[in-house]
Amino acid sequence: MNMSHWSGCCVGGAVALLVFAAGGCTTGCVDDGVAWTQKTDACVGSATDSATDSATTGETDSASASATETATATATETASAGSMSATATMGSMSASATETDSATETASASASATDPTDGGDSWCLDGDMDGFGDPEMCIPSVPGEDPPDGYVPNDGDCDDTDPFTFVGAAELDDPEACMRDEDDDGWGDDAPGNPDVVPGLDCDDGDSATFPGAAPLDDPEACMTDFDDDDWGDDDPDAPGAVPGSDCDDEDGSTYPGAAEVEDPEACMRDEDDDGWGDTSVPPGVVVGSDCYDSSADLNPGNTVLMSVLDNGAGEIGEVDPATGQVSVYGAVDLSNYGNLWSVISTAVNPADGVVFGTNSAQQRLITFDYCSGDEPVNLMQHGLTICGIAFNDAGDFYGIDGGNDAIVTFDPGTGEVTDSKPLTLDGDPVNISACGMAYDCVSTRMLISDGTGSRILSVDPTDGTTTVVADLNGGAWGSVGLEFDPVSKDVFTNNGTTFYQIKIDGSDDFTQLPDLSQGLNDLGYGPVCN
Repeated sequence: MNMSHWSGCCVGGAVALLVFAAGGCTTGCVDDGVAWTQKTDACVGSATDSATDSATTGETDSASASATETATATATETASAGSMSATATMGSMSASATETDSATETASASASATDPTDGGDSWCLDGDMDGFGDPEMCIPSVPGEDPPDGYVPNDGDCDDTDPFTFVGAAELDDPEACMRDEDDDGWGDDAPGNPDVVPGLDCDDGDSATFPGAAPLDDPEACMTDFDDDDWGDDDPDAPGAVPGSDCDDEDGSTYPGAAEVEDPEACMRDEDDDGWGDTSVPPGVVVGSDCYDSSADLNPGNTVLMSVLDNGAGEIGEVDPATGQVSVYGAVDLSNYGNLWSVISTAVNPADGVVFGTNSAQQRLITFDYCSGDEPVNLMQHGLTICGIAFNDAGDFYGIDGGNDAIVTFDPGTGEVTDSKPLTLDGDPVNISACGMAYDCVSTRMLISDGTGSRILSVDPTDGTTTVVADLNGGAWGSVGLEFDPVSKDVFTNNGTTFYQIKIDGSDDFTQLPDLSQGLNDLGYGPVCN
């Protein structure tokens, strides 16, 4: 190399990267002497001249290549960008292999800064503030600087007017596609409206409970609605594009096909207490089950028994077999302190805790007892009334029929005190109750009375005492009368002494006379089984 022909080159008045050339600058160059006396502005001409010789003696190959690429890229990109940025001049503008790495990095960054398709080296306008930039609204990035306000270092937004649309918005659909996901369920709108947006698989992008696989127990791939998150799809979804599932009540996580697997492993039932038996009191569309006590897993048709307190003064409890009429001793209570003051003529089970209540007419008070343990009954306060029937509703409200005053009364189950009383009426006339039983129809949610005087079944409204005839047997007056609702058949059992009936309460007056009871009973009721 002729060392006396080194020269500096200028572009637009800005100092460019030092260029080495054996023959000097190609245009506008001034030879001002040996290298250590040259001026930095001695050359004025094209900014695209490139070096071909090595930077210094003894450092030729890699330095020459780097210097050549660096100078060319820097000069070209600086010119096209129209900026005044300059590379390091290394003091006296003399370049060597030592400075080449820095120069190369500067040139590389400058070269990629103006590529509008490379989001990493461009700043793009983020009009919808979703963190993704509009590829049509980009400017070159400046290395080491932060983007201007409103700009982001990427160009991935296919709709910069919608903050729900960007690359990876629907990560469960396609983590790389630019989709719209308004409901943030990870699935893309299947009809986004913008042709630049990739359609996804979400048939209702306005409902986060609707997406492909929402109801995996129904169909792990179909786009269904599962609002109650029980993995079964709504059978009547609001979204027109949603596939109907099998859930007959998608607002209740206790209701779905097979919820009551003991009773029916396929029917869509409600089972709040998770005992395998379906609730009897359900909204339209839900299959009616057989569990009158769906808030208590300890009470259902699988662990209750049709029973009666036997009228023998021994404190014995009898189990009743409806198929045969056989009454057999099932349990007992300790009557050591009762003497002749024991005559229980009606029973009821508290749905809240399964405690059995009885009305002891001999003392005109309520009692509680456990016939499985055989313990002594617990006396509640005396009410002084002639109570012929008692029953709880599913909310735990406690009622009785006062035969002496022909009224329905309300009890406090904690004390046995009467807190309210309403006279019984039918079509505006008083109802004469002399013998009765009482039960709760947990399907139609109504209190029932067996009216022994008229051999009929009445429903009664506890709030005002009004009654309605639901079954009329026209069989003459009944004497010793019991009544219980059977949640399996949805009928009632009643008796007149030993005569035993199963009666429909749908207004048809249909009934079946069952085999006579093996002994006369005062009452019928379902109670807990003894383990």
